[in-house]
Parts: sequence; C-alpha cells; structure tokens
Amino acid sequence: MMARRYVCLYNVSSVQRVIDFIKTVYSFKDYIPVIIKPIGAAAQIGIPDAYKIAYKLDKPLIVLPELSDIMDVLDVRKIYLITGKGVEKDLGEIMSSKDDIAFVINGSDSDFTRQELQYGEPIKLRDISSSIPSIALAAILLYELSRTGMVGNEGKCKC
Repeated sequence: MMARRYVCLYNVSSVQRVIDFIKTVYSFKDYIPVIIKPIGAAAQIGIPDAYKIAYKLDKPLIVLPELSDIMDVLDVRKIYLITGKGVEKDLGEIMSSKDDIAFVINGSDSDFTRQELQYGEPIKLRDISSSIPSIALAAILLYELSRTGMVGNEGKCKC
C-alpha cells in the first residue's frame, strides 16, 4: 500500500481560508486535505462548503476535532508542524519515507503553542518568512514537495 500524505490546516476560523486551502490541496494530486479543530464560521459554514467541493470532485476530505487525532485516528506517526521556530529539514528526505506523513499548518494568525508542538516535529521551510499567510504557505509547501518528484501536479483545480 502506498504511503498516505496529508496536508492539515489547524485551528482555522475563516470560511474563505478553508475553501482556499481545499482548492490549493486539490490542485496537487496524492495529498489528502485535513481540517483540524475548525472554529466559528469555519466550522459552521466552511466545512459544509468544503465537503460540497470534495463531493463534486470525488476527492477525500477529513475533519478532525483535535491535533492528537492525527495519531489516534489516522495512525500517522510522522507529523511535521510548519512553523518559523522549527529546524530547516530537507523535504526530499522527509518524502523518501515509506511511512504515512502529515504536514500541519496553523490556520490562525498565531503560532503553535508549546503544548501543540508536542504532537509533531516543528520544521521550517528554507527562505520562507514565518509571517506568510497559511494558504500561501500551503501552496509553497505543496509546490516544493512537487519539485521533489514525490507528488505530481494536476494543474488547475476545477473547483
């Protein structure tokens, strides 16, 4: 069985961020979008809208209540939290793993707390500012991963 690759948006409150995140992830094949702990309008409006897009495209979408559920529900042991405080890691080396992998991007305007950082390995993308918005960060991450040759680019999302 092929290793699963997840890109996760954590702690998001904006409907538009949820929709933009889903469309961004669906623009690259071989990745499963995961929304973790959506709050407010993102939970009430954004998630149903995201499921509508997923259904129309016949693509998977996972919604989880807590960060720990990546391990508990999805059984992923290699979790990378994208943050400005992390160590620079070679994405090619990460992607060469045969294990399931999850990349987590914080969807709020604040960084991960010390408690949240215990759920994965904090890493930072080389030459990328920590103040970049979460959706732009997701796009850059997926683009960089596509350059490793481990994920193909389907082109424009027909969302």
